[in-house]
Amino acid sequence: MVDGQRAERAGASRFVRRMRLPLYVLLIASAAVTLFASPALEQAVREGRVAAYALVVPPVLLATFIALFAVYRFVLVRAGRYHAGKAFIQVLVMVLILTMALPGSLERWRAAGTARSVDLSRHLRSPDAEARALAAELSRHRDRAEAVQYVPRLVQLLDDPSPEVRRQARASLIVLAGTDAGGDGGDSSARWRSYWKGQGVELP
Repeated sequence: MVDGQRAERAGASRFVRRMRLPLYVLLIASAAVTLFASPALEQAVREGRVAAYALVVPPVLLATFIALFAVYRFVLVRAGRYHAGKAFIQVLVMVLILTMALPGSLERWRAAGTARSVDLSRHLRSPDAEARALAAELSRHRDRAEAVQYVPRLVQLLDDPSPEVRRQARASLIVLAGTDAGGDGGDSSARWRSYWKGQGVELP
């Protein structure tokens, strides 16, 4: 009987030593993502750079930590190395924190599916040169499938009276194409038209 208890305690000690580092890492990761990375994740989801499921990463990390922590405390309690009441309260408090954090994350996740980015078409045709330049710049930061719809107008803006509009339009076309298909010179827009027609984009 004594040998069995010693073996159980030895096994518990090995388990505790192995679990400490993963628990610390999970705790730091869940805290960092929840406190600091969540706003950046929400912004990335709104801009289409990250899938909406990223919004549930913080509660998933926290839930994983709580589950492992509960097992960790259970092993200690069973080995007689920790008070059962204290362990129960600690796990209960963490579960309460999770229940407060989870609804907000799920709500943001559901809302992300209905979010739509601003259509840049009107801004690309704005009479204000600064607005056209900003829209041309922003277009290359959209998801490529969405940004390609602006290609015909970006090609037209290569002949815009404003040098900044022309510069931003060309920069966006290069990013979307992955190459400078137009190059320099007066016939740059013609080369871009030829390139995008070859990619199956309809240009007026």
